[in-house]
Amino acid sequence: MNKDVVIIDGSYLEGGGQIVRTAVSLSAITQKPVKIANIRKKRRNAGLAHQHVACVKAVKKLCNAEVEGLKVGSETLEFYPKKISPKDFKLDVGTAGSVSLVIQTLLPLGLVIDKPVNITIKGGTDVKNAPPIDYIKSITLDILGKMGYCGSIDIIKRGFYPEGGGEVKLKLNPSTLKSVDLIEHDKSKFVEGIVFNQNLDGNIPRRIRKSAIDLLMKNKFTPNIKIENTKGLSTGVGIFLKCGTIGAHCLGEKGLRSEMVGKIAVENLLKELKTGMALDKYMGDQIIPFLYYSKSTVGVSEITNHTLTNIYVVESFLDVKFDILEYNKNNCKGYLIKCDMINIAQYR
Repeated sequence: MNKDVVIIDGSYLEGGGQIVRTAVSLSAITQKPVKIANIRKKRRNAGLAHQHVACVKAVKKLCNAEVEGLKVGSETLEFYPKKISPKDFKLDVGTAGSVSLVIQTLLPLGLVIDKPVNITIKGGTDVKNAPPIDYIKSITLDILGKMGYCGSIDIIKRGFYPEGGGEVKLKLNPSTLKSVDLIEHDKSKFVEGIVFNQNLDGNIPRRIRKSAIDLLMKNKFTPNIKIENTKGLSTGVGIFLKCGTIGAHCLGEKGLRSEMVGKIAVENLLKELKTGMALDKYMGDQIIPFLYYSKSTVGVSEITNHTLTNIYVVESFLDVKFDILEYNKNNCKGYLIKCDMINIAQYR
């Protein structure tokens, strides 16, 4: 085997699909081939799922990669990138496969393209075990935008499990990142949000909205939550909330009362805001590849296995070491993440 191939253990820590997504994205950016073994080895259905195949195909289109093992169930993947070749394309993840995770895989490529790229992605916009599309649009892109990233998302149709049918247009613009410090939340008390409802009785989103507003106002926040009613191939309901750089959401499901959907989303938001850190635990792992290219410092509420996994992959590709330090200052309690060394005394 070529000694320059980066070897990644797909069973590392949580051993999920994120390893595959980050690895192929960085492979395209660095032009380093990668071999990923033991993909999702610890999972009941080991190997690549349809979702992961779609993510690899998306990156493959932008760097004309040669790929081995790109099929559902494969536990080994070899990805040999070629020169980045920006072009518009369409991708169907299939049924309710997450559109958000495909976008997450593609976003780093905005750092190496030399012209705008428009990508239409079909699949699930709001599904379990994946960030809702509103999070990627309003939190991920907002935070990356503070670093100089330039991209946009238009939600054309919503897609829920199991039928999917969602459609999103992603625009990537050539971006150069700058260094920023995003450590503490700005203490904003304004919460904006959306309750999205497709094919269900209009009373359901109203109940979700009222529940969320009542709890937010009880905690002295000022809410502005809109309702979106649509018709589509799939049926579903949910809520997304944003307070500054922190996001939270909850999807409706059978047996879960509408009032609980709103309550759970608000409780998730309040839990993150209580730490006082700028980034929530979900953004904590998404931001890792961008920290190297922006040389930024961020404060996160929690260090998850997803975050540690992404650090492992990035450190495998790039000559960098991430530092994680506990942060306890100004009534904020969480963690600092930075690549290169941090002057610990500065934050005490």
